[in-house]
Amino acid sequence: MTTRALCLRSFAVRLVSASLAAIALMGCSEDDNNEPPPDLDVCKHFLGDPELEPEIELRALAVGAGSVPLADGGGIDIITPPQGGRVVFAGVRATNLCAQGVQLAGSFRDPPTGQIRYESRTLNLKPGDDGWGSSVDEDISTFANIPVCPNQWSSRDIFDQDYELTLSVEDRDGQTATRTITVRPTCAEPDLDVECRCFCKAGYVLGEACL
Repeated sequence: MTTRALCLRSFAVRLVSASLAAIALMGCSEDDNNEPPPDLDVCKHFLGDPELEPEIELRALAVGAGSVPLADGGGIDIITPPQGGRVVFAGVRATNLCAQGVQLAGSFRDPPTGQIRYESRTLNLKPGDDGWGSSVDEDISTFANIPVCPNQWSSRDIFDQDYELTLSVEDRDGQTATRTITVRPTCAEPDLDVECRCFCKAGYVLGEACL
């Protein structure tokens, strides 16, 4: 066998050996990794007591004040969102459920007609030191953005009239809580008061000028 042939044969042997070593190394690294994959269904932050039923308190964003607690028969601000129109930003404080992947649903109901405006979303509640978690004032995506105006659905003005607000939460384990209260919406942005009262009045026609 020539010197060139011997060199080529030696190179081929080394190449095969290196490939086999690499495959063996890969196999060993997989075999040595005995840690199970992360369980995405595991609750990483449970709020409150798992032995108790979930509880919620209703809150809403208010102009110039962050979020405020909602009382039955009390007011709620109508606010201009980034997407346009007018909404109420309704959120919660909650306990005795998982803070991750909470389904928040909110509805606004006109009692005389039964007409409803609805919005839902999935969010993570911000845990507090008291065993409760809440929507985050600085993040409107943690509130139900319930569209109330332009008013092409209610038989009455949206502002200065009583409506039913319902909020419900469901955590990743199917634990649920729901509350319904009566609220009175208010056009709360001084610079946009005229426009709000136009968009939110009974009988508003889409495209109508609001000056």
